[in-house]
Amino acid sequence: MKVWIIEDERALSKALSQQLKRLRPEIEIAGISTGVKNTLAALRGHDDLDIIFADIKIDDGLSFSIFDKLETGAMVVFTTAYDEYALKAFDYNCADYLLKPISDEALEKALIRCEKHLSRMSGAQVREMSGEIVRREVKYRKRLFLDYGQGTLICPISKLAYVFTERGYTRVFMDDGRFGSTDNSLSELTESLDPTQFFRVNRQAIVNIDFVDAIEHGPGRDFIVKLRAPFQKICLAMTAEKMKQLRILLEE
Repeated sequence: MKVWIIEDERALSKALSQQLKRLRPEIEIAGISTGVKNTLAALRGHDDLDIIFADIKIDDGLSFSIFDKLETGAMVVFTTAYDEYALKAFDYNCADYLLKPISDEALEKALIRCEKHLSRMSGAQVREMSGEIVRREVKYRKRLFLDYGQGTLICPISKLAYVFTERGYTRVFMDDGRFGSTDNSLSELTESLDPTQFFRVNRQAIVNIDFVDAIEHGPGRDFIVKLRAPFQKICLAMTAEKMKQLRILLEE
């Protein structure tokens, strides 16, 4: 697998190269460039790249302008210390958006995503090849029994809209607006629900991605998840990193 690194700080490009080689010894670092102009000149001679790791703020501008002018079949992974470019990055069909300092875990996930695309294998096959998991059958929860008034409400997981916890209570909301409480913690529910369908947006909430109506900028660097009817008044805060993860999940 051939990769190219766009990074204007020599120490960081060296560190990323070493990190990539540690995680994937077979990777070939085809080259490193530091700015828009020298990257455009260099990449026009490389049509065999698999992944481009691109810092966003570089010597002579933003790396977005490279991809405005250059057609490439390579997967693009943006790397940056700034999260305000996250939404714009996805306009360029990037494979991932990594915030510096880049952890091995975040880089490993980005590599798996790229490998999945490049090899056209299933996610399970790629994870197995990379050693992330051993193949096994995973069974997720099918229903929840909720305290509801003086009785019990049976909630099929297919009808679960979102879960919210506060003041020690975990409340489960169904798609028809009804809700009940459960003794399960949010962490326990996160582990027992299908991660391709349910996403933990913050410390207090899990959402069914089919109920996500919009993602908007919130206060500071946060984002807001808005849900569809009958929960259109619900707004859930999440970080830029969570927003990136949710966006990827929604696009799959």
